[in-house]
Amino acid sequence: MISALLPSLVLMLSSATSASSAVEDVRWQLDMKPSHVGTVTCDGVQGNGTYLYMVFDVANKNGRDVPFKLSLQADTDVAGRSYRAVFDPVVKAAVERRKGKKFKTLSELRGTIEDGASASCIASFGKIDPNVDDFYIHVQGLKDRVFVDRYKTYVEDMALTFTYVRPGDEFYRQFDLLRFKSRKWTTEKERAELRRAR
Repeated sequence: MISALLPSLVLMLSSATSASSAVEDVRWQLDMKPSHVGTVTCDGVQGNGTYLYMVFDVANKNGRDVPFKLSLQADTDVAGRSYRAVFDPVVKAAVERRKGKKFKTLSELRGTIEDGASASCIASFGKIDPNVDDFYIHVQGLKDRVFVDRYKTYVEDMALTFTYVRPGDEFYRQFDLLRFKSRKWTTEKERAELRRAR
């Protein structure tokens, strides 16, 4: 009798495990890898000066199409000095000449990124203060902010934060090299359960 029930029990357990995994695995995440963070001196949108930029690769390996809506911000060790990524065609052209490669802007890619697709992107942070030594670049939009976990729906805002340091002479910042220090996920808004209105 027990041996006759075993196949049914195995099938039920397998189905339950698969369903549980599927429920816990709903949250999507894009792969993001910086290829270079540096500065370029040019006559950009904000005038002649030294501009900070980041070039990076993004890939979708989630098995489905997902939204593409990245935003980047660079906080620094100098009070009141933070920089939001903007489009600067002069900086983009200068970096493309330097790298010998074309890059997509965040606005060009905004919308949906197909499953299996990847892109090389550029973000410019504008003309930067020569007194800044440390940059904390926050990349938002890489992870689904609304997701299901164990049959409950949650909202949580997270950013992937990269820290770069710029040692050197503050009067010759155009010659300074930025060095990678660390990478970590940071929580910008704690996880909270979304409840349906009654």
